[in-house]
Amino acid sequence: MANGGLASGWPIARIFGITIRLHVSWIVIFVLLTFSLGTQIIPMSNLADGGSWWKGDQILNRVHAQYPWMESEQVFRFVGVDRWSAGEVWMLAVIGTLGLFVCVVAHELSHSIVAHGAGISVEGITLFVFGGVSRLRQEAHTPGVEFKVAIAGPVMSLLLGGACAGMYYGLGDWLPAQARTLLYYFLFINVALFIFNLLPGFPLDGGRVLRAALWALLRDVRRATAIASACGRALAGFLISVGVLQIYWTRSLDLGALWWIILGLFLWSAAGAGYRQLALHEALAGVTVGDVIQKDVVAVPPDLSLDKLVDEYFYRYRFHSFPVLDAGRLVGTVSLRDVQAVPRVDWALRTVREAMQEIGENSVVRPQEDLESVLRKMVEGGRGHLPVVDGGRLVGVVTRHDLLALLQIRTDLGGRAPPRPPV
Repeated sequence: MANGGLASGWPIARIFGITIRLHVSWIVIFVLLTFSLGTQIIPMSNLADGGSWWKGDQILNRVHAQYPWMESEQVFRFVGVDRWSAGEVWMLAVIGTLGLFVCVVAHELSHSIVAHGAGISVEGITLFVFGGVSRLRQEAHTPGVEFKVAIAGPVMSLLLGGACAGMYYGLGDWLPAQARTLLYYFLFINVALFIFNLLPGFPLDGGRVLRAALWALLRDVRRATAIASACGRALAGFLISVGVLQIYWTRSLDLGALWWIILGLFLWSAAGAGYRQLALHEALAGVTVGDVIQKDVVAVPPDLSLDKLVDEYFYRYRFHSFPVLDAGRLVGTVSLRDVQAVPRVDWALRTVREAMQEIGENSVVRPQEDLESVLRKMVEGGRGHLPVVDGGRLVGVVTRHDLLALLQIRTDLGGRAPPRPPV
């Protein structure tokens, strides 16, 4: 699934120049899936001698129908299958979970590589509780590019599923049962990823394929996105209904039912967010930092003591942060949070230089930079404004307040661009 959000997480790998991050929520699915594999799926596949777990479940039900008193060990001896040790089962469960991780990464890498080849900047890939997301800096510019980027992930999943199927059915007689179990599981997982992601609900891959087709047909990306988002919310409502009905029929709070409800709620939210992201993109299209820059900037010197910074700047101007200039060059920013990190008794002894945050690529913007990327930097960095630099020198500042005010005006006026400020 290609999307612009979920930038946080631990960087764990870098493949083809694309950073892979692990969101903390992925730990939840790792634990739940490993437990499910170790207690249900792997033991049932063991009973089927490396076959599908539902075949093992059918064998168990048939045996218990005739001999309900049989214990698990007796069932394995009755059907003539060697039971794997607990260590083998849990090792296969961990391998199965990590294999899912690899399959999802391959799926998302396909999106990212195709997007990069089409000239779309890729921030990275984040794995989270519902799978993975490719973080793209901008949307596709044509329906054809949208289709290629969207379909790349499902095609990769289908190819991986086909490869696993070929090994399972072609080499099964020569492989141990443990290997057949994993191959069948990976076959199932990749086919499931292929089918689920092609469901026609935005922002799933199928929803993006639908948007590409509607975009080409209607020649209107906003209408195409609105229809695809509505389909996404319809799909989300269906999944929520499935979960609720499952709870109603079983009269129990089943984990599977809760999963359908949570997944449906996530898709409902993501479908709306996808449309809002497009509206934001259109509202800010063609507007740069130079259009909204504030050139009258209050800056502070690096050798100023913190007590004077508080008295002469924070109290006087009532800003939450200030750029720090040294001989006319921007060297950092100092905020209330930076000052609060220093004990009050040391304010008279410590200088701005000691408390400030040094300038990094994500903490400054340039006059020609588009406002959509500026807003992203503000949101991800939790900043209310960003200094504007040109050739290493401070030329102004852009604030979130001004940016959002412009966004509201452009939305009300139908996206009309502001006049260029005089030079």
